[in-house]
Amino acid sequence: MTRFFTILGMLCYCLTVPAQDSQKLTEHEVSFKSQYIQIKDEFNYGLVNRGLNLVGEYTLVSHMDNNKFMYQAELAFGANYNQGVGMIWSLKPFDLNYSFSLNENADLPISLGPYLAGYYKWQLYPELQSGHMFWISSYELGPQIELSLPVKKRVLHVTLSTSLLSLNSRPEYTTEQYYYSLTFSDFVSNPHSDMTFGSWNLFNHTDLRLELISPDKGFSMAYEFEFMGYFDEPTFRYMAHSINLNWILGYKKTN
Repeated sequence: MTRFFTILGMLCYCLTVPAQDSQKLTEHEVSFKSQYIQIKDEFNYGLVNRGLNLVGEYTLVSHMDNNKFMYQAELAFGANYNQGVGMIWSLKPFDLNYSFSLNENADLPISLGPYLAGYYKWQLYPELQSGHMFWISSYELGPQIELSLPVKKRVLHVTLSTSLLSLNSRPEYTTEQYYYSLTFSDFVSNPHSDMTFGSWNLFNHTDLRLELISPDKGFSMAYEFEFMGYFDEPTFRYMAHSINLNWILGYKKTN
């Protein structure tokens, strides 16, 4: 695990240093999402819980010639239902991407690069599981591809990412029925316990985003599909369909 975190640190350094040294244009974007989610957790007897999430997201984008560095952070909460009400909180403290231009075609630009991200999801099911906390956490690394398609006077920006390597934590399959703890330290320590390293055989997180952009406006709309799956016991499946409203707060040119 120490070696994995060392690799993550080196990747973070490699991703952020080019952005600091050669950025020419910086944009700050705030997004609000309305999500329809489906959760299937093996702890809940195979039931599929469905509900709504509200999400706030911050994005920083630095354009460097034909390349781009991006940082994102996200916070979400919501409720879901199936044989009782459940609650979910999600945190994405960092999502780093550095993309390289693959062609010089101004009408159909394509870029590809690595992304490195951390995700936490906490769940409570008071009517099914007393007060027990359930979670899934991931530190993940994978490829991300982007392309832009002209649509009349607008641009359809397509982004697809999928995890290749990950470090994950899930609760133990056998959980004490009567004792539970919900202190702040539990929310911090539990998602970092018994972390397991793997690839697609253990975990996959795939995200597809379709964003319609008006070049002369600081506002855009997007549809986003997200899948997260943990395939070892206790298994976990998560799907979300999002409608996103995005505002560019401004930009800053640097030499």
